[in-house]
Amino acid sequence: MFASDLVEVFGISGCPDTSKFVKNQLVPFYEKFSSNFSKDFKLDFHAVPTGGSNVDGHYVNRCLHGKTECALNKLQMCAKKHVSGDWMVIIGCIQGLKSYNKALECLPATKEAKIVKTCAETDEGEYLLNDENSYRFNVAPASSWLPWIQVNGKREPYAEHHLKDVVCSLESMKNEEMCQEN
Repeated sequence: MFASDLVEVFGISGCPDTSKFVKNQLVPFYEKFSSNFSKDFKLDFHAVPTGGSNVDGHYVNRCLHGKTECALNKLQMCAKKHVSGDWMVIIGCIQGLKSYNKALECLPATKEAKIVKTCAETDEGEYLLNDENSYRFNVAPASSWLPWIQVNGKREPYAEHHLKDVVCSLESMKNEEMCQEN
């Protein structure tokens, strides 16, 4: 099912600006309002590397802030893929951390945590992160600033500080109860 309105966030786990947005806007907004999202609205997050290469037959991503950032980005995207439910909250917990082991504490105490960890530590995580980067360059080729927030395929810098206002201006959301509140 395709949403008629799509808000996408592209970021990296070690970026201070992405961390500020995720902690102050994205996750609080998601936690407060996700149960009230219209069926025609989708909010998505993509952690992206800066590039990569084939090393000894395995694809290896490169990240702006080094290997730990890549490991955290992979953990975020593996959580998005393998956690049913509130993966956005896990992404928010991981965002901005400096330690992979500390980030593992963000995973739920369920069997999904083992699946996410295995994903992040194997080729699955590398390829998943590479897929996120390929997707980014297909839908947001000019994305030079992070977090890069786009609404229905168009960059929306205002959303970095006013996510709810931007979402509530969308056709799919403007009549929802959450958007009627002051």
